[in-house]
Amino acid sequence: MKVERVSFLRWTILCLALWCLLGQGTARASLKGDMLIGYGAGGWQAGLGLSQETVRTIGFFGYEKTGIIGYLSLDDNVDNVSSWIGGHKQVNVGNVGYTLEVFVANTQRPILSTFMDNVAPHVGAYGEYNRMYGEYGHGLSGTAQLYVDDDGGIDYIIQPYLQLRRGGTWRLSAQLGSSFGVGLTYLEPSETLKLDLAYREEGFTAYGLLDVPDEPMSIGAGWNGDRLQGFVRYYF
Repeated sequence: MKVERVSFLRWTILCLALWCLLGQGTARASLKGDMLIGYGAGGWQAGLGLSQETVRTIGFFGYEKTGIIGYLSLDDNVDNVSSWIGGHKQVNVGNVGYTLEVFVANTQRPILSTFMDNVAPHVGAYGEYNRMYGEYGHGLSGTAQLYVDDDGGIDYIIQPYLQLRRGGTWRLSAQLGSSFGVGLTYLEPSETLKLDLAYREEGFTAYGLLDVPDEPMSIGAGWNGDRLQGFVRYYF
Protein backbone atom coordinates (compact mmCIF):
# COMPACT_ATOMS: atom_id res chain seq x y z
CA MET A 1 0.00 0.00 0.00
CA LYS A 2 2.84 2.38 0.87
CA VAL A 3 4.56 1.68 -2.46
CA GLU A 4 1.31 2.33 -4.35
CA ARG A 5 0.79 5.65 -2.53
CA VAL A 6 4.36 6.76 -3.26
CA SER A 7 3.99 5.80 -6.94
CA PHE A 8 0.66 7.64 -7.20
CA LEU A 9 2.16 10.70 -5.51
CA ARG A 10 5.07 10.75 -7.94
CA TRP A 11 2.79 10.51 -10.95
CA THR A 12 0.57 13.28 -9.54
CA ILE A 13 3.56 15.58 -9.02
CA LEU A 14 4.86 14.75 -12.51
CA CYS A 15 1.47 15.51 -14.12
CA LEU A 16 1.13 18.78 -12.21
CA ALA A 17 4.64 19.82 -13.24
CA LEU A 18 3.89 18.96 -16.88
CA TRP A 19 0.62 20.89 -16.74
CA CYS A 20 2.35 23.95 -15.30
CA LEU A 21 5.01 23.75 -18.01
CA LEU A 22 2.44 23.51 -20.76
CA GLY A 23 0.34 26.18 -19.15
CA GLN A 24 3.25 28.61 -19.46
CA GLY A 25 3.50 27.56 -23.09
CA THR A 26 6.34 26.93 -25.46
CA ALA A 27 6.68 29.44 -28.28
CA ARG A 28 7.70 28.82 -31.89
CA ALA A 29 8.46 31.79 -34.12
CA SER A 30 8.47 31.76 -37.91
CA LEU A 31 9.42 34.36 -40.52
CA LYS A 32 8.25 33.87 -44.10
CA GLY A 33 8.43 35.86 -47.30
CA ASP A 34 6.61 35.40 -50.59
CA MET A 35 6.46 36.74 -54.15
CA LEU A 36 3.11 37.24 -55.84
CA ILE A 37 2.43 37.21 -59.57
CA GLY A 38 -1.16 37.47 -60.70
CA TYR A 39 -3.90 39.05 -62.77
CA GLY A 40 -6.56 41.12 -61.04
CA ALA A 41 -8.86 44.10 -61.28
CA GLY A 42 -5.95 46.38 -62.26
CA GLY A 43 -4.46 44.00 -64.81
CA TRP A 44 -1.22 42.10 -64.26
CA GLN A 45 0.33 42.61 -60.85
CA ALA A 46 3.47 41.64 -58.99
CA GLY A 47 4.23 42.00 -55.30
CA LEU A 48 6.20 40.98 -52.26
CA GLY A 49 4.94 39.90 -48.86
CA LEU A 50 6.45 39.30 -45.44
CA SER A 51 4.91 37.63 -42.40
CA GLN A 52 6.07 36.80 -38.89
CA GLU A 53 4.11 34.63 -36.48
CA THR A 54 4.70 33.17 -33.05
CA VAL A 55 2.76 30.11 -31.86
CA ARG A 56 2.55 29.39 -28.13
CA THR A 57 0.88 26.37 -26.54
CA ILE A 58 -1.73 26.85 -23.82
CA GLY A 59 -2.35 23.84 -21.60
CA PHE A 60 -2.58 20.47 -23.34
CA PHE A 61 -4.76 21.38 -26.32
CA GLY A 62 -4.82 25.16 -26.59
CA TYR A 63 -2.64 27.53 -28.59
CA GLU A 64 -2.10 31.23 -29.19
CA LYS A 65 -0.90 32.77 -32.46
CA THR A 66 0.37 36.33 -32.67
CA GLY A 67 1.95 37.93 -35.67
CA ILE A 68 2.11 40.59 -38.33
CA ILE A 69 1.72 40.32 -42.09
CA GLY A 70 2.15 42.83 -44.87
CA TYR A 71 2.51 43.09 -48.63
CA LEU A 72 3.19 45.58 -51.41
CA SER A 73 2.08 45.06 -55.00
CA LEU A 74 2.07 47.08 -58.20
CA ASP A 75 -0.72 46.73 -60.76
CA ASP A 76 0.05 47.12 -64.45
CA ASN A 77 -2.77 49.63 -65.07
CA VAL A 78 -2.70 51.45 -61.71
CA ASP A 79 -0.20 54.17 -60.83
CA ASN A 80 -0.27 53.78 -57.04
CA VAL A 81 1.15 50.90 -55.03
CA SER A 82 -1.30 48.53 -53.34
CA SER A 83 -0.48 47.72 -49.73
CA TRP A 84 -1.91 45.95 -46.72
CA ILE A 85 -0.38 45.50 -43.26
CA GLY A 86 -2.03 43.97 -40.22
CA GLY A 87 -1.33 42.50 -36.82
CA HIS A 88 -3.34 39.62 -35.36
CA LYS A 89 -3.86 37.48 -32.30
CA GLN A 90 -5.70 34.16 -32.39
CA VAL A 91 -6.45 32.04 -29.31
CA ASN A 92 -8.05 28.58 -29.11
CA VAL A 93 -8.57 26.86 -25.76
CA GLY A 94 -10.76 23.77 -25.57
CA ASN A 95 -13.90 24.43 -27.59
CA VAL A 96 -13.65 28.24 -27.51
CA GLY A 97 -11.66 30.47 -29.86
CA TYR A 98 -11.34 34.12 -30.69
CA THR A 99 -9.38 36.30 -33.12
CA LEU A 100 -8.53 40.00 -33.13
CA GLU A 101 -6.85 41.80 -36.01
CA VAL A 102 -6.10 45.45 -36.83
CA PHE A 103 -4.91 46.67 -40.23
CA VAL A 104 -4.03 49.64 -42.43
CA ALA A 105 -4.53 49.32 -46.18
CA ASN A 106 -5.68 50.71 -49.50
CA THR A 107 -7.07 47.34 -50.62
CA GLN A 108 -9.83 45.13 -49.28
CA ARG A 109 -9.03 42.78 -46.41
CA PRO A 110 -7.45 39.71 -48.02
CA ILE A 111 -9.76 36.80 -48.84
CA LEU A 112 -7.72 33.61 -49.08
CA SER A 113 -4.61 35.65 -49.92
CA THR A 114 -6.13 37.23 -53.04
CA PHE A 115 -5.07 40.91 -52.99
CA MET A 116 -6.94 42.15 -56.02
CA ASP A 117 -9.49 44.91 -55.27
CA ASN A 118 -8.24 48.42 -54.45
CA VAL A 119 -10.34 50.76 -52.31
CA ALA A 120 -9.76 54.10 -50.58
CA PRO A 121 -7.06 54.21 -47.85
CA HIS A 122 -8.47 53.11 -44.50
CA VAL A 123 -7.79 51.68 -41.06
CA GLY A 124 -9.80 48.75 -39.80
CA ALA A 125 -10.31 45.95 -37.34
CA TYR A 126 -11.58 42.37 -37.52
CA GLY A 127 -12.84 40.26 -34.62
CA GLU A 128 -14.23 36.75 -34.28
CA TYR A 129 -15.57 34.50 -31.52
CA ASN A 130 -16.58 30.86 -31.93
CA ARG A 131 -17.61 27.92 -29.77
CA MET A 132 -17.72 24.24 -30.74
CA TYR A 133 -19.91 21.43 -29.37
CA GLY A 134 -18.23 18.34 -30.77
CA GLU A 135 -18.53 18.53 -34.56
CA TYR A 136 -20.97 21.45 -34.47
CA GLY A 137 -20.47 25.04 -33.46
CA HIS A 138 -21.45 28.65 -33.95
CA GLY A 139 -19.76 32.00 -33.90
CA LEU A 140 -19.80 35.67 -34.75
CA SER A 141 -17.32 37.77 -36.73
CA GLY A 142 -17.22 41.45 -37.54
CA THR A 143 -15.20 43.90 -39.63
CA ALA A 144 -15.13 47.71 -39.47
CA GLN A 145 -13.23 50.05 -41.80
CA LEU A 146 -12.74 53.81 -41.35
CA TYR A 147 -11.71 55.59 -44.56
CA VAL A 148 -9.13 58.36 -44.26
CA ASP A 149 -9.52 60.04 -47.66
CA ASP A 150 -11.42 63.30 -48.31
CA ASP A 151 -14.77 61.52 -48.53
CA GLY A 152 -14.30 59.68 -45.24
CA GLY A 153 -17.03 57.25 -44.20
CA ILE A 154 -17.14 53.89 -42.49
CA ASP A 155 -18.11 50.36 -43.55
CA TYR A 156 -19.00 47.53 -41.21
CA ILE A 157 -20.01 43.91 -41.58
CA ILE A 158 -21.35 41.50 -38.95
CA GLN A 159 -21.45 37.79 -39.76
CA PRO A 160 -23.14 35.23 -37.50
CA TYR A 161 -22.33 31.70 -38.65
CA LEU A 162 -22.84 27.99 -38.07
CA GLN A 163 -19.85 25.64 -38.29
CA LEU A 164 -19.42 21.92 -38.97
CA ARG A 165 -16.16 19.96 -38.67
CA ARG A 166 -16.58 16.81 -40.71
CA GLY A 167 -14.09 15.98 -43.44
CA GLY A 168 -12.86 19.55 -43.04
CA THR A 169 -14.35 22.72 -41.59
CA TRP A 170 -17.56 24.03 -43.20
CA ARG A 171 -18.97 27.43 -42.28
CA LEU A 172 -22.35 28.88 -43.33
CA SER A 173 -22.73 32.58 -42.58
CA ALA A 174 -25.09 35.52 -43.01
CA GLN A 175 -23.72 39.00 -43.74
CA LEU A 176 -25.34 42.08 -42.16
CA GLY A 177 -24.31 45.73 -42.12
CA SER A 178 -23.15 47.93 -45.01
CA SER A 179 -24.20 45.11 -47.38
CA PHE A 180 -26.26 41.95 -47.00
CA GLY A 181 -25.68 38.41 -48.18
CA VAL A 182 -24.87 34.78 -47.36
CA GLY A 183 -21.61 32.86 -47.56
CA LEU A 184 -20.12 29.37 -47.44
CA THR A 185 -16.46 28.56 -46.70
CA TYR A 186 -14.52 25.29 -46.54
CA LEU A 187 -11.11 24.53 -45.05
CA GLU A 188 -9.48 21.15 -45.61
CA PRO A 189 -8.03 19.49 -42.45
CA SER A 190 -4.46 19.86 -43.77
CA GLU A 191 -5.29 23.46 -44.82
CA THR A 192 -4.01 22.78 -48.35
CA LEU A 193 -7.39 23.65 -49.89
CA LYS A 194 -9.56 26.65 -49.00
CA LEU A 195 -12.81 27.79 -50.63
CA ASP A 196 -14.93 30.90 -50.10
CA LEU A 197 -18.32 31.40 -51.82
CA ALA A 198 -20.64 34.34 -51.19
CA TYR A 199 -23.68 36.03 -52.64
CA ARG A 200 -24.12 39.70 -51.70
CA GLU A 201 -25.86 42.79 -53.02
CA GLU A 202 -22.79 43.44 -55.19
CA GLY A 203 -23.12 40.00 -56.80
CA PHE A 204 -21.64 36.52 -56.53
CA THR A 205 -18.00 36.00 -55.52
CA ALA A 206 -15.94 32.81 -55.40
CA TYR A 207 -12.34 32.33 -54.26
CA GLY A 208 -10.13 29.26 -54.03
CA LEU A 209 -6.61 28.67 -52.72
CA LEU A 210 -4.54 25.50 -53.19
CA ASP A 211 -1.11 24.77 -51.74
CA VAL A 212 0.99 22.77 -54.20
CA PRO A 213 2.17 19.52 -52.51
CA ASP A 214 5.91 19.37 -51.79
CA GLU A 215 6.48 22.77 -53.42
CA PRO A 216 6.89 26.21 -51.77
CA MET A 217 4.03 27.75 -53.72
CA SER A 218 0.27 28.15 -53.82
CA ILE A 219 -2.22 28.82 -56.62
CA GLY A 220 -5.32 30.93 -56.22
CA ALA A 221 -8.26 32.03 -58.36
CA GLY A 222 -11.32 34.15 -57.82
CA TRP A 223 -14.44 35.59 -59.40
CA ASN A 224 -15.44 38.98 -58.01
CA GLY A 225 -18.72 39.43 -59.86
CA ASP A 226 -17.51 40.71 -63.23
CA ARG A 227 -14.02 39.37 -63.86
CA LEU A 228 -11.84 36.34 -63.20
CA GLN A 229 -8.71 36.79 -61.08
CA GLY A 230 -5.76 34.50 -60.47
CA PHE A 231 -2.31 34.40 -58.94
CA VAL A 232 0.70 32.24 -58.18
CA ARG A 233 2.58 32.73 -54.94
CA TYR A 234 6.15 31.56 -54.22
CA TYR A 235 7.37 31.29 -50.62
CA PHE A 236 10.95 31.79 -49.49
